[in-house]
Amino acid sequence: MAEPKCPRCFRELSLDDVVESDGVKVVHIDCRRPRDLTRQERALLFGFCWAHPILCAVCGQSFQLFELDPDPYEYPKRTRCPHCQANVIQTVCDHLYGCPVSPDVVRQRAREIRETAQKLVKQARELRDRADVLMRETEVTARELRDAVKQSAWEALRRLIQAKLRDGLLPRDEISGRIPGYPGDGSPCGACAQRVGPDQLMMVIPSDVPIPLHADCFEIWNNERRVFRGGA
Repeated sequence: MAEPKCPRCFRELSLDDVVESDGVKVVHIDCRRPRDLTRQERALLFGFCWAHPILCAVCGQSFQLFELDPDPYEYPKRTRCPHCQANVIQTVCDHLYGCPVSPDVVRQRAREIRETAQKLVKQARELRDRADVLMRETEVTARELRDAVKQSAWEALRRLIQAKLRDGLLPRDEISGRIPGYPGDGSPCGACAQRVGPDQLMMVIPSDVPIPLHADCFEIWNNERRVFRGGA
């Protein structure tokens, strides 16, 4: 199942992305660097934790947080270990939220902003999942409705042909030889009275006056006349 995407850049939304709600959809705040620290997190980094060391969980090497301040044209490096290029957003956030040097109220606010972004992404995923479920349910319902309509039409046609067999309006006896089929010529069907168009197969029952039938009507007639004769 595909992940929800930002409607601006069409990239998938990740729990690490910095996002906001535009009132209708969830979008990246900055599509150039979706996986970045928030403004509040960078305020903590630059204001209080600039020279603090941090340990990369992937390569095990340490670096100081100011090393995440990159060349402005290399956005990915803003959140990657300078040694192995592993993404260190979560490690940096854990340090910023737990560092006692910064005021607790500032740290709490930064954490709330990050959690709000994650909630927005989760809600987008939930909405996508619900939409997928509704789409599948709609497809099933539509298919069941089509089948029911088709079955009802088939049953109605079968009853109409039974009535015409009883009234002698359609032949009941066995017909010798092969019954030919042709492209429809617009003649009315002897069973349903609808015209047989040129894109339809027309079966012609030999009689004093030949009786054209749609192929489907012919199939029902052929079955019902045998049942009629067997019960006569």
